[in-house]
Amino acid sequence: MAGPESGVPTTAPSSAGPARVQHNPPELARLLRTGPFDEALRAAIRASRLSLERIQHRLNARGTPVSITALSYWQSGRRRPERPDSLRALQELEKVLNVAEGSLSALLGPPRPRGRIRAAGDAPPLSSLWSDSTSAVELLAQVDTSHDSNLTRLSQHDVVHVDGDGAQVKARMRQLVQAERNGVDRWVTVFDSEGTDVAPPTVRALRSCRLGRVRTDHTQGVVVAELLFDRTLERGETVLMEYEVVPAPETRHLRNRDHTYSRRFRLPIREYVLELQFDPDRPPLNCESYVAHPDGQETEPPKPLTIDRYGRTHAVALDLGLASFCARWEPAPGGVPGRWADAAAAAPQLTGPGVRPH
Repeated sequence: MAGPESGVPTTAPSSAGPARVQHNPPELARLLRTGPFDEALRAAIRASRLSLERIQHRLNARGTPVSITALSYWQSGRRRPERPDSLRALQELEKVLNVAEGSLSALLGPPRPRGRIRAAGDAPPLSSLWSDSTSAVELLAQVDTSHDSNLTRLSQHDVVHVDGDGAQVKARMRQLVQAERNGVDRWVTVFDSEGTDVAPPTVRALRSCRLGRVRTDHTQGVVVAELLFDRTLERGETVLMEYEVVPAPETRHLRNRDHTYSRRFRLPIREYVLELQFDPDRPPLNCESYVAHPDGQETEPPKPLTIDRYGRTHAVALDLGLASFCARWEPAPGGVPGRWADAAAAAPQLTGPGVRPH
């Protein structure tokens, strides 16, 4: 007997008896035949009437955990499952969403190219990360940013020191990058103190790099700096560099009102670690991390961070794509007035005078 033309039959196991056949809505059936993958996945999730949290819970129960961020990226088209564990999870996801086995997997096609080709073709321009700052865009036009898309981000570790009043004292960065072509010799970084008539922070090269051109806007607290590698890299070579950013002392009163830190990513990074070092005698009351889209919208519920007796805590992101990884904290009582709720309200827009690096 021929099946119905308007839908793709789906079988779902039932604890009460044999497999049950269920037909997908016409629009979902069409997308499962034609794609693209992200639109079909969105339609399947919508038809299932399951939240991303419930889907994540069911995948965890099946032994194929997937983060809510990954699910969000898959259905938005920003990323897609490619690694073996992600493809296994997709097979279970088809069962959770009650669509035909292999119907979503078949829409993936061949893996996307990696490395320099992907960076050059898929990534937005560096200046797009700072579309909310005319000053940053203008300063970026004054330095050489052509090398940026030819550097694969392997790992990065930011250590942010925060005093007893909740103000950022300094941030130290350790980055491992790999050249995707011959002749790559620099990294360009941007820091935005997000204010008016505030002095920009100072950038200090510490390891395997030195300062090149530095452009600052003293009315907006923005600095753009070239970090020149100790030598020009050949394709496949890596460099492990360290540098430090120290906010201007005269901006302390502004930093006491902003209890957030964010790192913006334009290209994927395999591992990002954000470490926060608070005053152990006056640790914050609360601290949490979260991931935000470039427009500032948070992608999933924030995660609370536990602070040890030495005032330290950290958060980790793996295979993070185009996004901002952020942290916010509530200072201990007795410091500068201002509740965490106020900072949280501003944080999704990534505004505030705190250092915001790329």
